[in-house]
Amino acid sequence: MVQCCVPSCNNRNDINKTISYYRFPLDENEKRRWLKLIRRKDFTPNYNSRVCGWHFPHGKAAGPTRFAWNEGKAFPHISQPTKRQKKMLLATVEDEGGAEPGPSHLGTAQKTPSSSSVLVLEIENEMLRKENDKLKKELEKQKQTFSFSQISSHPDIVNYYTGLPDAATILFLETLLSKFDLQYHFDWNVQKMPLIDQLLLTLMKLRLNCGLVDLSVRFNCCRATVTNIFITISSALYDILYVGMMENKIPSRFKNQTSLPHCFQPFPNCRIVLDCTEVAVSNTESLDTQSHLYSHYKGGTTLKALIGVAPNGFITFASDLYGGSTSDKAITADCGVLQQLEAGDMVMADKGFTIRDILPAGVSLNIPTFLVNGQFTMEEINHNRLIASARVHVERSIQRLKTFHILSYIPYQYKKHANKILKVCVSLTNLQTPILREIA
Repeated sequence: MVQCCVPSCNNRNDINKTISYYRFPLDENEKRRWLKLIRRKDFTPNYNSRVCGWHFPHGKAAGPTRFAWNEGKAFPHISQPTKRQKKMLLATVEDEGGAEPGPSHLGTAQKTPSSSSVLVLEIENEMLRKENDKLKKELEKQKQTFSFSQISSHPDIVNYYTGLPDAATILFLETLLSKFDLQYHFDWNVQKMPLIDQLLLTLMKLRLNCGLVDLSVRFNCCRATVTNIFITISSALYDILYVGMMENKIPSRFKNQTSLPHCFQPFPNCRIVLDCTEVAVSNTESLDTQSHLYSHYKGGTTLKALIGVAPNGFITFASDLYGGSTSDKAITADCGVLQQLEAGDMVMADKGFTIRDILPAGVSLNIPTFLVNGQFTMEEINHNRLIASARVHVERSIQRLKTFHILSYIPYQYKKHANKILKVCVSLTNLQTPILREIA
C-alpha cells in the first residue's frame, strides 16, 4: 500500500486508484523545497515515500502547491515557476481532460475541468501581475534622475547647466552629432542613454565641471560611462565645431568691417585682438615638467593659450596649450596665428605683447603706449583710452570663455585632452548671444 505523506492527506492507492503518486526528487535542493512546501522539514523521506498527485495542480515540475490548509484561497502560496514550468502547466491541464480527485478528508466531490482551468488561469494571472510589478520597479531604478526633457522648456536653467542660450541650440548640436560617426573612447557604445542626454552630460561637465560621481548619480550610470561619454562627445564637438568651422579660418579685415562695432571705428584695419589665458592643471608631474608648467603670474602649475578675438567680440583663434612659464611672445611665434595674417592687417594686443619684430611684413601692431618720460602726453592718453575702450569687449569674451568652469582646473586624467576641451569651450562661447547689442 502506498500512502501520501502530506499531513492531513489520507489518500492511498488502495482507496483512490485514479491518483498518481510521486517519489521525492533525488536533487537535495529540490527535495528540501518539497519538504518545506508540505510542512515536514524534519521528515526524512525514503525510497517508498510518496506525495499524491492531488497536490500537483500544474504538474510535478512545479512541485506540490495545493494542500488542505490553503484549499479555497484565491491564490495559494506557490513558488514562481520558470517559463518551462509554465509550458508544462498548460500541457498538464490539456492532458488531464477529466475529473480531478481530492484528498479523502475533503470528501468525494470532484472539480470539473472548467473550474480547474479557471484556477490555473487565476494563478497565472497573479504570477504575471507580480512579474509586471517587478519589471516596473526595475525600470524605475533604471530611470535617470536628470535629463534634457526636464530643463528644455526653461532657457535660464538650460543656460545655467550648459552655458548655451536655449534648448534650440542644444538640439542643433544634437543634430550635428547624429550625423557624425561617433567613435567611443573605450571602444564600447553607450546605448541606454539617449544622445541628447549624452550631450547634456558633456555640456554640464564643461560648464560646471561636475565630478564623476555627481554625473554618474544624476544620469544613473557608472563613472566609466561618464568618462566614455565625455571624452567621446567632446572630441566629436571639437571635430565638428572647431576643426570644421574655425581652424585656420580667421575672418579677413574686410569681413570684420561688415560688423565693426562703434568702439572699433578708429581701428578699421584691425584683424584680430590677441590675449593669453591660463588654465590650472594637476601638478602630479616630474620636477622638470613642473618647472615648465609653473606660472609666476598665477603662482601655480598652469597651461597657457593664445586667444584671438575679432572686433565684434567673437573668438576666431585659439592656440594649443603651452606650459605656464612660456612667454606670450614665444606662444605667438609658435602657434601659427602669424601665418594667417596679411599685409595691411592690424593686430591689437596688451602692452605685454612685444611682438612687433616677429610680425609678417606689412602687418602693424597697436598696443598701449609705454610710459617713458614720467608722464603721458595728451595724445598718448587719448590713444590708450581708445585702445582700452575697444579691448574691454575682448576681455569680456575671454571672461565668457572662463565661465566654462572646467577651464578653472583640468584634472590629471583629462590633461591629454586639454587642447580639445579648450577649443570646444571656445566654439561653445561663440554660440552664446553676442556681447554687443549693436552686433546682435
